[in-house]
Amino acid sequence: MIVKNFGKLASQLRKFLRDADGSVNIEAIILMPVLLLTMAVSMVFYDAFRRDSMGEKATYTLGDMLSRETAYITPAYVDSAKDLFGFLTGTGDADNTIRVSVVSYDGPGARYNVEWSEVRGAHAMTLTDAELAGQHDQLPVMVSGEQLIVVETYVDYDWPLELGFNDGVLTARVFTRPRFAPQLVWLGS
Repeated sequence: MIVKNFGKLASQLRKFLRDADGSVNIEAIILMPVLLLTMAVSMVFYDAFRRDSMGEKATYTLGDMLSRETAYITPAYVDSAKDLFGFLTGTGDADNTIRVSVVSYDGPGARYNVEWSEVRGAHAMTLTDAELAGQHDQLPVMVSGEQLIVVETYVDYDWPLELGFNDGVLTARVFTRPRFAPQLVWLGS
């Protein structure tokens, strides 16, 4: 009797092992969390790169805008540039900072000088000659007496999901030469 039942049991076990009904459901249950996690992480990284790209494009826009300016640059102009940057990046006033500086090159002394620098926001201070001296290798080659517009932007970035990364600041820096005037002149206090 036991041998007869064992034969039936073995037959049922073989039939069960050959049967593929429901295997798709089990595979879906196992792989669905992995698929959803992969999609979520992809969306988070896409958002980070999108925000960084938006900030960089907006920085180029500010640099181009300033390079075409022939009138004096005033505090109201820099305030408006910060507002424009916030609009282009979709960030609030407290979440972004711009620093606009004009740098000249002294050929005989082989050094860069800050002609003027203005900051709007909390992430940076005005550019100084001492800070500029440490960035000699990061600045473009210039002719003696030439001026260069340096636009730097900072945007707060908070990760939408906790992936183990610290929230940070996305930065961009653009160098532009004045186009329609030999220099960009600051008219402020």
